[in-house]
Amino acid sequence: MSSVDKIKWAMSLREPQYEALQYFDTISSKVEYRKTSKSTAEKIASENCQKPHTIVVDKEFDFPSFCFDMTTGIGKSRLMGACIYYLYKTKGYKHFFILAPGNTIYDKMRREAVLGHPKYMFKGLEAEMGRPRVYDGENYLSYPVKYVQQELVVEKTSDIQIFIFKISKIFTRGDLEFKFHKFNENLGGSFAEVLRSFDDLVICMDESHRYYAPASKVAINYLNPVLGLEFTATPKSTNKNIIYHYGLEEGAGKFLKIPVVMGRTNTAGYSDDDIEEMKLKDGIKLHERRKSIVYKYCIDNQLEQVKPIVLVACKDTAHARKIKDKIDSDAFFGGRYVGKVIEIDSSTSGAETEENIQKLLTIEKNTNPIEIVLHVYKLKEGWDVNNLFTIIPLNAAKSDILALQTIGRGLRLPFGDITHIEELDTLDIVAHDHYREIIDDIKNNPVFKKRNLDEDGISETKIVNVEPAVDNQQLSLFDEALKECRIISYQDLNNENAVDKLFEEYQKAFVKKVTSKKSDGNSGQMTIFDLFENAESNDTTNKHSNAQEDVVTRPNSLDESAGTSLVVQQGDVSLQIDLQKPSGAKNVLPYAKQEFVKKIGELKRVAIAVPKIGISYSSTITFKSFTVKRNIQDFDIAASKIERYDTINEKLLQVLDADALIVDNPINMLAVSLLESIPEFSSDDAEFILDVVNQYLTLIEGTNDDKKKIVRRYATVILDDLRKQIYASKEENTEFVFHIQKDLIVFRAFVKNIKKDGRISYKKEVTDKKNIKQYLFEGYKKSYYAENAFDSDDERRLAVILEEDSEVIRYIKPPMNQLGLFYRAAKQYNPDFLVETNDKKYMIEVKAANQTDNEDVQEKAKAAIKWCECASKVDADGKKWEYRLIPGDKIVVGNTFKYVIGLAVPIAVEN
Repeated sequence: MSSVDKIKWAMSLREPQYEALQYFDTISSKVEYRKTSKSTAEKIASENCQKPHTIVVDKEFDFPSFCFDMTTGIGKSRLMGACIYYLYKTKGYKHFFILAPGNTIYDKMRREAVLGHPKYMFKGLEAEMGRPRVYDGENYLSYPVKYVQQELVVEKTSDIQIFIFKISKIFTRGDLEFKFHKFNENLGGSFAEVLRSFDDLVICMDESHRYYAPASKVAINYLNPVLGLEFTATPKSTNKNIIYHYGLEEGAGKFLKIPVVMGRTNTAGYSDDDIEEMKLKDGIKLHERRKSIVYKYCIDNQLEQVKPIVLVACKDTAHARKIKDKIDSDAFFGGRYVGKVIEIDSSTSGAETEENIQKLLTIEKNTNPIEIVLHVYKLKEGWDVNNLFTIIPLNAAKSDILALQTIGRGLRLPFGDITHIEELDTLDIVAHDHYREIIDDIKNNPVFKKRNLDEDGISETKIVNVEPAVDNQQLSLFDEALKECRIISYQDLNNENAVDKLFEEYQKAFVKKVTSKKSDGNSGQMTIFDLFENAESNDTTNKHSNAQEDVVTRPNSLDESAGTSLVVQQGDVSLQIDLQKPSGAKNVLPYAKQEFVKKIGELKRVAIAVPKIGISYSSTITFKSFTVKRNIQDFDIAASKIERYDTINEKLLQVLDADALIVDNPINMLAVSLLESIPEFSSDDAEFILDVVNQYLTLIEGTNDDKKKIVRRYATVILDDLRKQIYASKEENTEFVFHIQKDLIVFRAFVKNIKKDGRISYKKEVTDKKNIKQYLFEGYKKSYYAENAFDSDDERRLAVILEEDSEVIRYIKPPMNQLGLFYRAAKQYNPDFLVETNDKKYMIEVKAANQTDNEDVQEKAKAAIKWCECASKVDADGKKWEYRLIPGDKIVVGNTFKYVIGLAVPIAVEN
């Protein structure tokens, strides 16, 4: 494996980062930067860069310098780390000077150079390169150097050394020397001389377009580096040294969000202030909708919540203050954003600046309340966040709206990869006043999408929590109780004793949950655990109380005015516990026996016994015995000759026989070599290997000594001949194995974003079918959920059939990622329905007729068939599971379920 491939594997480089490193490797493998001239390096780079073209390094630089032009969000800092390690590993370079254009990027680079930081620039290489020594503008005076007899002596080290400085630190306005060029007592000289003394200094220029002013270039050149590496998303037109380009047009929709320009065309007659008001309100409405979509996605996929944020670009500091006052008021969206907005511009200073910087640095965390950031040309670079979804440009110029430096702040993906959900993979840019102009500019640009808000408005939505018969807060207790009682089917609960035992385990689960909250530190509030301890200390006769005897009881009705209490019987000690939570939080109270039995009855009526099944595949490789052939022409066993030749007189003087090299044990040598070169072999195959080798040696003519010479000389070609024949005899059988991860799945609640008036009867057909996802259909009796959401009207119609067919006992529309059926690594398949009839259980997928042959659909179907095969073997109710892929156009209300599944598409399954 090459060094570049090893780095890619260790650092998990994205494809563009890997490609850039490959081009850099192709160039660098032909150049020794400490010795090669700038002109020669330019020529080699021209021949080996992306789409080979003439590379010309800036004339102010005496060293070769190459530029990576990569759009914001692709990961230039990671690429920089990869390049540094590459030069260290392949050329032994140890000294790297990272140049930052200002405080934001300077602080960012310093943080990301620290081991353990989430965005550590060498992440993945920790074991390979250790911990680089990092010096910056604050601590460089501690660098280990001294002068001995007027000579600079630098401490020898095997470690990589990183020097991080701002451009302003290395030159003074009007002075082309470094600020640290002067003599310093701590160093015994100047730090400039220290840097210039290195014969392997590489300068890495982040946001390199910022250093093309004459003074900057002279100051950089003064460092005397052997190589420059430039990283930028917006190169200068004078940049003729770009060896790799990866733009927004290549990255959008793959590694970056797709920018969507939002606008209104009916703005005639409105004042500038009116349009600004529209932009702000539309932007916040988009933000509100995005919040609900992100929230649902995180719930469905059991991820930590991501908090979407908004970036508002203001004209100047006075304008930013005005906008902040507007948003941070009770009049704006009912005071919803009071305390959730910060302003970043040159007017903030001192404590306010420090506070805002800290808020910016932690803005991705849910503990940070900020959702809206106002800026005045201050967040163009260096502010890297993944949760920016909406940009509202209130500054007037069209060029500012489409400035890649600003758009780049919102291009990063919040979940690391494209989700293929449009609302999560796009960046909204609200541009009412320049909408028509921008659309004209981008109409032929595949990068941008557009949306006219006058034609396609922002629907008002709300988040709905859909629960089964049991409250979501209680489901975990039911789940725990079912597991403890080893219940594998809800139909096992027809027995009254089983229900009593389940209720007892439910009570214990509740007590366990309440007592565990002791560690939460609820401001002195006494927990049930504390009360147990107090009871034991006050009543020594109950020190031996058995946890199995704990019982929880609650009155069937509660007097809200008197507060809520719970009676816990632990052994002979009866405790009354106040469960009222502070701050008006909702109480989580256990069900009384009567209510519990009722809930169990409701669950038993609609819940299907579904196990959680893990499926894996194992391959068995066997090698069949075969008759070995010799596919090589006769081996030359003639003795080698040593010739003495007089070159002056062109005369052969003497010819001697040379001793031929031999191998002591040709059988052993070939057998061991085969064992090592064929990864499928193990020591168990020794007999097979020896048989193959013996057969082959039998086919070689000559004495045993001849064979010793032949094997030594021709071992490589013999092994190649044998390997081909051995692989031709290989048989590989792949079998799938399954195990029950959980006997019974308790499907939890799910969240749904619906229109304001989006709750309707399950029998009602909606006219705007393209927006059916924004509706919640209610009134189901056989469904696990009394309300259901659908991706298509085809699914809705099938639910009507299921509800009305007497052969269908119950059905579930399983929420995202709760079934645990994987069809590909880390990819879960969520079928549309699980259905139980009198004699079978079905897994149903509904797809448009033109999508049933889709490769992804077929792959899911095959995984589902395997799942059904496994589930049939372990079904708690003894029923067979079957999979059906049903074309949507075959689903007609009025037909029976049996008739509809008879129209399913057949799936070809490999044996």
